[in-house]
Amino acid sequence: MVHRGETIVCGLSGGPDSVCMLHILHRLKDYLGVTPVAVHIHHGIRGKEAEEDMLFSEKFAKELGVEFITRAFNVPELAKQLKISEEEAGRRLRYDTFREIGKKKAPYKIAVAHNANDVAETFLFNLARGAGLEGLCSIKRVNEDIIRPLLDVYKDEIMEYLDQNRLGYRIDSTNLECDYTRNKIRNRLIPEMNRVLNTDIVYKILQTTDVLEDDLVWLKESGKKAYEACTTVIDGQKEIDCTLFNEYPLALQRQMIRLYLHECTGSLDGYGSYHVNRLIELTKSESPISTELPNKYWAIYRYGRLYIGKNQIQKDTYFTEISLSIPGETESANWKICSEILEADHKTDYRKMAGKYVQFFDFEKTGPCLMVRYRKDGDVFKPIGLNGTKKLKDYFIDNKIEREKRAKIPLIEGPEGILWVVGCGRSDLAKVTDQTEKVLKLSFQETKGETT
Repeated sequence: MVHRGETIVCGLSGGPDSVCMLHILHRLKDYLGVTPVAVHIHHGIRGKEAEEDMLFSEKFAKELGVEFITRAFNVPELAKQLKISEEEAGRRLRYDTFREIGKKKAPYKIAVAHNANDVAETFLFNLARGAGLEGLCSIKRVNEDIIRPLLDVYKDEIMEYLDQNRLGYRIDSTNLECDYTRNKIRNRLIPEMNRVLNTDIVYKILQTTDVLEDDLVWLKESGKKAYEACTTVIDGQKEIDCTLFNEYPLALQRQMIRLYLHECTGSLDGYGSYHVNRLIELTKSESPISTELPNKYWAIYRYGRLYIGKNQIQKDTYFTEISLSIPGETESANWKICSEILEADHKTDYRKMAGKYVQFFDFEKTGPCLMVRYRKDGDVFKPIGLNGTKKLKDYFIDNKIEREKRAKIPLIEGPEGILWVVGCGRSDLAKVTDQTEKVLKLSFQETKGETT
């Protein structure tokens, strides 16, 4: 996990886990031959409470005789600029800062204080979102330059260590609330699973992730070999031979697409299972098709080959699929699409506020990976109030939509299917309910041409 002579850049929030980790690494520094450095990130959130966290962390590090470094950022502003959540913006800033400091003190490792309970919470959170092996094994003991020394340690063991050593710590009051999904998992779901199943669910999940990680290693190695066999470079552009690609099982296809996305775009940030499955669909197409990806990339299928690039594609063509910027604005054909994420107001009747070109959805159910596209053969739709699905073609006929207009009607699609036939009707999926925490508002504005 560590080597003699390394600097260990320790994330120190002031909470129980990071205080415990820094204290242990400080006690073991001579035995391990390493130098711990404490780094505290002020996120520009939580006001006075965050200021007190920073002062506490500085005092604790100095009492240990550990070098202390602090950095301050405006995470809410960065999240708005990048159109990502504050949680994701904070995570990126933390690791970028840790690496910046580590490289100045190389050789280095970054130590973060995730524990066994964090593994269980993340596993359950990602399981509920339909994650694959990567998502279920997302917290690793060692991941390149990142180490997690406490990953096999239970939260109550950490608290016992702090008590025995008379160590103070800070508590983030938001972690005690049950307003957010992860907090509900921590404070409600895991205790209830322990009670109902009469087991230590955290330990069982740790056992499961150990097995899945071994499977994932094999899958990645096999996927890499298959990827090398399926890809060629033509005119400086790496392409996938879709005929060869489709001879492999689906599990290896997913690995190949992830490798391809990473190689073409430089990062998997912003890409999820939705994008991977979408590209696999493209490889099976019987006609040319393209789809927009995050960060202004495009995936294009032509003549049995798939490639990814930043090609300029006319947005008024109706074979194109475009990822929605959420929150933000997106253009597709003759439409400008505005998306906003709102705090749910349970006094508001969102059904009455909706219209032909405005709709509201439960953001927790839709997720951020939505597409605007146009009809395809075989499309099905679940109109609100209908038990079961209906062919989109039949839906158009029933609603007396003229044949020549059908191909130009935008469709909003999520991982579970079509959410909205714009101007005609919405799906029964992702309705706003009393349990909704975040509301996604989508509105269409015509930019040219006639309305559909």
